[in-house]
Amino acid sequence: MQSPLATYRRKRDFAATPEPGPRVARRKAKGLIFVIQRHQARRLHYDFRLELDGVLKSWAVTREPTGAAGDKRLAVHVEDHPVAYAGFHGDIPAGHYGAGHVEIWDRGTWEPEGDPHDGLRNGHLDFALHGKRLRGRFVLVRMKGRDGDKRDNWLLIPRSDAPARTAAPRARKAAASAPATVAGVAITHPERPLPQVPEATKADLARYYATVADVFLPQIADRPLALIKCPGGDFGNCFFAKHAGDPRRARERPADDPPYLHLATLRAAIEAVQNGAIEFHTWGVRFPRLDRPDRLVLDLDPDGEVEWARFREAAERVRDLLDRLELAWFLKTTGGKGLHFVLPLTRRHSWDEVKTFAAAIARRLAADAPDMFIATASKARRKGLVFVDWLRNTDGATAVAAYSLRARPGLPVSMPIEWRELAQDVRGAYFDWRNVPRRLATRKRDPWAQYDATRQTLRASLLRAL
Repeated sequence: MQSPLATYRRKRDFAATPEPGPRVARRKAKGLIFVIQRHQARRLHYDFRLELDGVLKSWAVTREPTGAAGDKRLAVHVEDHPVAYAGFHGDIPAGHYGAGHVEIWDRGTWEPEGDPHDGLRNGHLDFALHGKRLRGRFVLVRMKGRDGDKRDNWLLIPRSDAPARTAAPRARKAAASAPATVAGVAITHPERPLPQVPEATKADLARYYATVADVFLPQIADRPLALIKCPGGDFGNCFFAKHAGDPRRARERPADDPPYLHLATLRAAIEAVQNGAIEFHTWGVRFPRLDRPDRLVLDLDPDGEVEWARFREAAERVRDLLDRLELAWFLKTTGGKGLHFVLPLTRRHSWDEVKTFAAAIARRLAADAPDMFIATASKARRKGLVFVDWLRNTDGATAVAAYSLRARPGLPVSMPIEWRELAQDVRGAYFDWRNVPRRLATRKRDPWAQYDATRQTLRASLLRAL
């Protein structure tokens, strides 16, 4: 007789994945367990699992489950999993089945109503859940198959939301104090809302960075960093952090303590979020050659009176100048009111050389269009103009990292974009903590895909041309 975990075993390489092995385990403990795991694979979904006959009967639920009566969720029946999977959280390696981050969203016990084997066989399984998030009566109903659809589609439907509502205050109180685990890091007070963005919680910050890790980590892992930390998630109480540890003990730091942080792993980044970090800002250089910048950043910072159409025209002028110089550039939003043109460089220039070149570009733009650009930081003279901030290119200066959140209303994201996307006003929270993960899951190409392959230098002839 074939093992119920044969399909589970066939799809996985247990020498490479941290997932539990394919062992059928009949527990003696009272009560059947259930677990729901938030699974950021190619697309975010929620794995719903019910213990029965020594395995976990499993469905992939396409949206976050709810306890509201009649609020249906598509649930695709998948292979049985071992009971040990109920405790699994972590990262399934890229290139393997189900690759992505898994964390436990809810767990508890379940009670079938009637014979669960008959319910599964007949496509109508009634049961009750006793979890931290979901409590009450539910039903799983098999959908009628469509021609050509090989999936075994079910619907997960709450039958009564009264128990869930009764449990909600208790669940919220417990969740607000009980740690949640994200990327192996215990996030304390995970359900504490951000004062300026009450629909987002501390755990949401950590989950965002875990979800976008594939594109975010390459932006920060081998660069010196500074962080914007906001204790309690309060944007009105933020500070710039260049050193590890408690800023109140700054006087105790050794004299040779470097003025930067180095967060080389997802775990390190999530630990920073646990400790209050929201924004990540990078130097324009990579370890170990901190004396040789590998990028030039032109930060277009418009005065508040500059309308989008005018700002887009300013961006076109920057693009045209860089194209005439035959310099490759990549574009991103700042999550504020500006844009960044980022130019990859071969690591052969000094900080002074890069700063001088960036300043020359800014001054050329201001000379060619003085009614549009300014190359000095004087706020008194910037009214109605776009400041071309070339000071990002000095030793120790930082620029917000691509895919970093911003500690601002709406939790905007500094987002890499294609030029054509400037047809819309992409400033502020146009890209935010909720829509960026969806965008990454569905986009067909990365606008920065050629960034690492780009090699260019700032030739003396280019400087003379400016």
